[in-house]
Amino acid sequence: MRAPRPRGGVLRLVWAAAAVSPAATPPAAAQTDHYNLEEGLPTQIEDAYPTAYRNRELQIGPQYERTDTGEDRFLLNPRLELGPLRNTQLGITVPVLLGSADQTGSGDIQVDALYNFNVEGLTWPAFSLAARADFPTGTGRRGVDTELKVLLTRSISNRLDRLHLNLVYLRAGDPGPGERRDRYAAVLGYSGRLGPDMILVADLLREQEREAGIESNILELGVRRQITPLLVLSLGVGAGIGDESPDFRVTAGVQRTLTFLGF
Repeated sequence: MRAPRPRGGVLRLVWAAAAVSPAATPPAAAQTDHYNLEEGLPTQIEDAYPTAYRNRELQIGPQYERTDTGEDRFLLNPRLELGPLRNTQLGITVPVLLGSADQTGSGDIQVDALYNFNVEGLTWPAFSLAARADFPTGTGRRGVDTELKVLLTRSISNRLDRLHLNLVYLRAGDPGPGERRDRYAAVLGYSGRLGPDMILVADLLREQEREAGIESNILELGVRRQITPLLVLSLGVGAGIGDESPDFRVTAGVQRTLTFLGF
């Protein structure tokens, strides 16, 4: 069956958003950072720190997944990430799903925001709250889905070894028959330095799927490599644990800081 295309022009919104951000060249601090973990680049864990102030970053994390039912799912998720204020991060994503698996949600517009309340101290971990809204502009979705996420990050050595915890609440705006309205997910992760320009990332994801009665567990491992101050590449693999989990997934990632108007 031919994969449906997202409704007209939604991918162009990513480029349009770049054009309305400040035209001035960002300061030196506004650069892509391989220590700053992003969801899906290349694992699900996200750290509690926002992108650099005034940074503008284009991200894409193509992913292939073999589902528990033997279907193929290809995900393309171009995302524009902005740091318009200190301690604040905004993003817009337009996921595109291809392959033989369910493509519900392909072409939806996702808008997210993150605010960091504190950096790590002697007692407390770094703490942020993030929220996201998925607007049903694509395939098969009704209602606005929302997500609320708690992010915690704590160093465990002076060698940049860190532990991360993400607690996620998701609410479906208009669930279909047999679907959950409210569901939860948790991700426990670790990141550590492999060299001056590379870090290792590992996590364990447990998630209630949208379909009622289905839960999945995925163990992921990946690396992030700083190629230049403005470019980070990543690669990760994941394996499902249990009959209801995906068999495996492979994720690549590209993050590129935009230093001028246009690209």
